Amino acid sequence: VLGVDLSTNMVHLSLDRSVSCKRGTVVFEVSDLTKREFGDKNFDVIYSRDTLLHIPDKQQLFKDFFRWLKPNGRLLITDYCCGEGEHTDEFKTYVKQRGYVLHSVPEYGRLLERAGFDSVVAENRNEQFLRVLRRELGETEANRKKFISDFSEKDFTDLVSGWKAKVGRVSQGDQCWGLFTAKKSA
Repeated sequence: VLGVDLSTNMVHLSLDRSVSCKRGTVVFEVSDLTKREFGDKNFDVIYSRDTLLHIPDKQQLFKDFFRWLKPNGRLLITDYCCGEGEHTDEFKTYVKQRGYVLHSVPEYGRLLERAGFDSVVAENRNEQFLRVLRRELGETEANRKKFISDFSEKDFTDLVSGWKAKVGRVSQGDQCWGLFTAKKSA
């Protein structure tokens, strides 16, 4: 298993967690997948969780994923997407400020198909996303005192207000959470 992330902090966290799991060989590296080469037919599965929103040229990355997968290899991605309709000015500003490159769930699926994948499934998982966001927001608010003692009042306020804004964007249909699966045929 190979884990790749641009963030040194995330790789260190992953290393710490993998030591406690003691399950198989896991290697982590700090790397930019848009600049990394693995060679053809190297992986059985490629998985990405909520990170590709930062990638401007998803089509090229998906072509690389396709090439890197072995025949019958599987792809599983979750990522932030945009709704299919018109978006609020607030959402447009949010996306621009963060430098996100978002596609609608159906367009994301088409990008995977154009990269060569078969059996592409593109699902809008907003109902699940809202349940998770609301649960996590409630847990954070319930643990306010501990959070503030570990961090700060400002960190707590910023986190909660950001979470509430995300719930609003998802509820309005501006922001979506997509689940994507695909296969590279033999």
